Amino acid sequence: MRMDHIAFAVWDLSKATAFWNEVMEGQYRQGDADWHGFAFAQFAFPGGGRVELLAPGSDSTGFVVKFLRRFGEGLHHVTFVVPDLRAQADRVRAAGHSVFGEDYTDPQWMEAFFSMDLAGNRVLVQLAQSELTLEEQDAAWGGNPLGAVLETAALRPDLR
Repeated sequence: MRMDHIAFAVWDLSKATAFWNEVMEGQYRQGDADWHGFAFAQFAFPGGGRVELLAPGSDSTGFVVKFLRRFGEGLHHVTFVVPDLRAQADRVRAAGHSVFGEDYTDPQWMEAFFSMDLAGNRVLVQLAQSELTLEEQDAAWGGNPLGAVLETAALRPDLR
């Protein structure tokens, strides 16, 4: 198991990108202005680790918009890549957590989620399994230049 990334939900992808790219010196690796209805950009850091930004896309009622309206901008999820998603989901269930959003249809990215309540603070954890290495994921999902992702995302209406 390895920690893959932490994700933040934001209203303004360009503003958040400026911080993570310019101030924190993250290197853009992947992104899309409309990936299944939401926009995202992912940044890697020389010492390891990644940050993913999620923003509203074409789905004005999608999970990112719902999250932002309910909780505001902030931490959305933490992702761990595991060698056997079904087995890990079963271990999480056995520990008393409810697993939801299980999707085993795409071997390039299978996922399941569970939520932890830590002293009243909700933490969403994403478990994922992929047949692709991190480098192969970047090649498969990183074909959109950052400028094009930000330009298209900026054309979305403000849904706040």
